[in-house]
This record gives sequence, C-alpha cells and structure tokens, in this order.
Amino acid sequence: MSNTNLKEKLIELSELVDPVIKQLLTQDVERMNADLAFYQCSVGGKKIRPALVILSGQVFGGDVKDLVYPAASAEILHNSTLIIDDIIDHSEFRRDEPTCWNKFGTSIAECNSFTYVASVFAGLTHVNNSSKLVDLYSTTLKIIVDGEIKDILFERSGREDEKYVVEHRYKNITKDDYFEMISKKTAILLQTCCQAGAICADASHEQVELIGNFGFDLGMAFQIRDDILDIFGDEKEFGKKIGKDIIEKKMGNFVILSAIDQLDEKGKGTLRNILESSNEVSDEDIATVTSLIETTNAKKDAEDVANLYIQDASWLLAKLPQNEYSEQLGAIAKYIVDREK
Repeated sequence: MSNTNLKEKLIELSELVDPVIKQLLTQDVERMNADLAFYQCSVGGKKIRPALVILSGQVFGGDVKDLVYPAASAEILHNSTLIIDDIIDHSEFRRDEPTCWNKFGTSIAECNSFTYVASVFAGLTHVNNSSKLVDLYSTTLKIIVDGEIKDILFERSGREDEKYVVEHRYKNITKDDYFEMISKKTAILLQTCCQAGAICADASHEQVELIGNFGFDLGMAFQIRDDILDIFGDEKEFGKKIGKDIIEKKMGNFVILSAIDQLDEKGKGTLRNILESSNEVSDEDIATVTSLIETTNAKKDAEDVANLYIQDASWLLAKLPQNEYSEQLGAIAKYIVDREK
C-alpha cells in the first residue's frame, strides 16, 4: 500500500470519526464553551489511533458503525493526555498551532481536560461489549498517567518547588527504565486501540491478545521515532520545536540515552552539565548537545531498535486474517518508522 493510498485512507477514516468526536466533546457543554471543548481535536493530527481501532475491528469482520464510537473515544483519550502533557512540558505549540493552555490559559485547559476524559466514557456507552471497553480504557488511562509521572521523574533538573519530584527523581536511568516508561506513556494506548477494535468485532481472546501485541510494538516504534525526530527532525515538518527533550532536560529519550553510553568522559560531562544545570537551556546548548550526539551512533541505534519493533509487529500481523484491512495495518506500521512528523 503506497503512502498516498494510506494518507487517503487516514483522511477517509478521519472524516468518519471527526463528527462523532465533536458530538461527544460538545454535548452537554455550554454553547459558549463548545469551541473550547473541541479545540484540541480540531487542530489536526494523524488520527492513527482511531484508524487502528477501526481497521483492527474490520480485520475480524467488524462493522464500521460498531467501531466509530470507540475509535472517537480513543482519539479523545489521546488528546486528553496531550492537553496535560503540554502543560507539564510548557509546550506552546503542537501541530503548528497554539497548545490548549497557550491559547486559553492553564486553568481553562485543565478544566477542559475533564471534559475530554468524561467524553471518552460517554462514547463507550454506544458500543457492544461496553463494560469490557470501559475497563480497558480506564486501565489504559491510569497506566498512561504512571508513564507520564515516570517521564517527569527522568528529568535531570527543574521543578524544584515540587517536593515529590525532587525526592523521587531517578538518579540513574537505564534503557530498561526507558522502555518501561514508553510502554506506559505511548505503547499502551496503541495496544488498547487494536484490542478495542477486536473486542467490538467479537474476536477471540487469543486474537485480541495477538492484535494488541501488534499495537504495542507499533507504539514502541512510534515513540522511538518521535525521539529521533525530537533531535534530528525538521521543525516545520515535525510541527513541534526541535530539541524539546533537551530543553526540558529529559533523559526519557532513546537517542540521548544511547549517546551517553557511547560518549567519552568529557562528552558525558558536557552533556550532563547542560541537562543538570539550574539554568535554562539555550539554543547554543541545544546545538552543543546535538553535535555531541552526532559524534555517536545513537541515531542509527534508535532507528535499528524501532525497525526491530516493526519487524516483530509484521510477524504478528502475518498471524492475523489476511485481508485489505490487515494490509492497511501493515502500511501504518511502515509509516510509523518512515514518518518525518
């Protein structure tokens, strides 16, 4: 399946899900707050998660009308976490548009995040196997929060006024720590999307587990690719500021962790001094860290690991029913490791 065909498919599915997302977010909301409620989901996005719900259900013979609401709920859940993530990271732009807090203010964005969470579960009242999906989505949200907390605790400095962060900040971070963090913060939701579609299609327990594992591998590759783009991406194409993980002094980035493993003591010291300093990270600091990373094989290491996850995902996909929908899932897997945004 070509990139052009995949793009057209994602647009087709987005046009199917977007009205349902808007319905769920704006129902029971004051008219003056309707645009506010829909803003986060209105500024674009690839809609990978709702596509995974729908296509995973169709692989097992599910009907779109039974899949559109859980797909909408998955996208709303994802965006609820982005609202909070942008507040935590002080991110001013996402998808080349002002983030929710930057546009409306922090207090309004925080209020809006509750509308999003409520809308997730409102959407699940419209589906078969509703209780299973409520369990699945609620557990997933809690796991994502655990992952977000772990990511905060991976930061090397800052948040000195937050006692819990200061007391529990990781002193050393291994790649195993990193993989656990991204499995919770990113991979779990893609796993859930694939499982939700299969559950709505009344797939067997074994099939739900299999396609869920496929989604998990996609999520791991997705985050590692995000880490690469954070350091080496094109800012206009990526839609987010390049070097944001450096600015936020995060060690929850595969490329940075891999570079530290390979740098000599002088390079390690320079990188750590920048990340652990109480000063704000300057553009010159970002350039210094990026130059140090470029002296290592960290980028290739990250690409290799992302490709291994996609290879495993492809192996799992081959065990599923083979039809046009599994082919489209395969195209999404390829897109995830090739994407530039």
